[in-house]
Amino acid sequence: MMKDFVGKLFPAVPCLFDEAGNLDEDANLHYAEYMSGAPVDGVAVWVHTGRGLFLNEHEREKVFSIWRRKFRDKIVIAGAGADSDVFESEGEDGYIERAVKMANMAKDLGADALLIFPPKPFEDHGKKVIKYHEEISSVELPMILFYLYPEAGGVEYDFEILERLLGMKWVIGIKLATLYSVVKMQDISNFVVEKFPNKVLITGEDRMFGYSLIRGAKSALIGLGSVLPNIQREMMNAYFEKDYDRFVKLMITVDKIAESLFVDPMEGYIERIEYMLYLLGIVSRKNVFDPHGPGIHDGDKERIRKVLVELGYL
Repeated sequence: MMKDFVGKLFPAVPCLFDEAGNLDEDANLHYAEYMSGAPVDGVAVWVHTGRGLFLNEHEREKVFSIWRRKFRDKIVIAGAGADSDVFESEGEDGYIERAVKMANMAKDLGADALLIFPPKPFEDHGKKVIKYHEEISSVELPMILFYLYPEAGGVEYDFEILERLLGMKWVIGIKLATLYSVVKMQDISNFVVEKFPNKVLITGEDRMFGYSLIRGAKSALIGLGSVLPNIQREMMNAYFEKDYDRFVKLMITVDKIAESLFVDPMEGYIERIEYMLYLLGIVSRKNVFDPHGPGIHDGDKERIRKVLVELGYL
C-alpha cells in the first residue's frame, strides 16, 4: 500500500457549485471527466479545497460517486473530520463521532485512503488529538495526517504528538501545508524523513511545491494540482529523475501559477482556481463561486489572466 502513495500527484479538487450555492452535479461530472484524462494518480475529495466539512451527507455521496466512477483504476482519497461548530453544539464525543461517521461513509463508498482534518477544538489538548485519530483509525483505512496552517483551521502539532501519530498502525504518511512558514516546513520534513523513513511525506505546499520536494516530500496532495496538473507532473518527474535543470525551469513556472492563486485572503484560493479553470475553458463562469469563501475581485482576475497569457494558455 505504501508504494501506491510514493511519487504520486493527487489534486485536492474543488467542489463546483452554481450561483445559488447549490451543488452542480453536471459541472462536477464534466470536471471529473477532464481530470480523468490528466497525468494524475488519483484525487482527494471532501478535503479543504472541496469544502468537505461544509457538505451534507447527500452532497458528499454525490461528489464521491462522481469521482470514484471516473477514477475506477486510480486512488481516491477522502477527507474525514468534523467542523468546529459541531464541537460547540455536540461536545467532544459528538465531534469525534461525526469524524468517525464521515470516515466510515468514505470507506463504504469505496475510498482508498483518508486525509484526516486537524481537530481544531483539541489544539491545546494533546491527549484528545491522539484519541481523535485513534477513533478514526478504527475504520481501518490508510490514514494521511494533515499538518495545516492555523489560519485554515489547522493545528500545529508538536514533535511529541507527531511521533505518537506517525507511529499509529493505519497512518501511512503526513501532508504538510504550512504555507507561511518555510522554517516549520523544513523542521517537520527533517523530522519525518529522519524519524519515520517508512512513512510518506506528502506536500501540500502550494507556494513551496518544488522546494518541498527538495526537502524530502515523496508525493503531492495539493489544491494547486486542480489546475494545469500536467506542468506539476512534469516538474515532479524532472526532480525524481534528477534532471535538475529542467526541474528548476518547471518549478519557476509552477511558482508563477501558485502565486497568482494563493494570495491573501487565502480562503479565496478556491474561487481563484475555479476562475483559472473557467479561463481555460474547463468550467462555466457560473461555477466560479465558493459559497464559503471571500469571493474574487478584479485584481485577482487580472493577475490570473496575466499569468495564463505569459504561459501561452491565452
